Amino acid sequence: MLRTFLLSGVLLLLSGCTTMGKMADVAMNPDIQVGSNDSQPSTAGFSLLAEPDVNPNESGEAAPIEFQIVMLSEDSKLLATDYDQVTADLEKSLGKNYIDHQDYTLLPGQFKYLPPVKLDEKIRYIGVVARYADPDSAEWRKVIKVKNTGRAYQILVHLRLDEVELQKEEE
Repeated sequence: MLRTFLLSGVLLLLSGCTTMGKMADVAMNPDIQVGSNDSQPSTAGFSLLAEPDVNPNESGEAAPIEFQIVMLSEDSKLLATDYDQVTADLEKSLGKNYIDHQDYTLLPGQFKYLPPVKLDEKIRYIGVVARYADPDSAEWRKVIKVKNTGRAYQILVHLRLDEVELQKEEE
């Protein structure tokens, strides 16, 4: 009986040491994952690609294209707004649906990779607003739905002649 009690006590102490060791590791390096992948914030890496004939100007020549990657809690305002409103004041036109955005410019034929970033817990949609020279004849916005936990996304922002394309892959 005493032997069983001592053995149980030793096992309890050893398991406590393992837990304390893990806690010390996390304290020393906060990037160590705690919990399952399903409870971790989702991440998104972006590949930005402009076609060689993107955004033709009045002479028909390809021109650099400015665009914004927009983080949203809901997509309806972006899908309902018109080009002039969203390009004049993005944050105001999207209201409370707006979380954050980043501005980019690509030259015709340019590719750029952006390493993965953690998504805020409020983000449910990622959109792109592209500033085409002739927005009336272009598809200048696209939106995709994302989950804010447990996913690792690779997202392609493909800027074509007169259309922005948005594709996501889950790792």
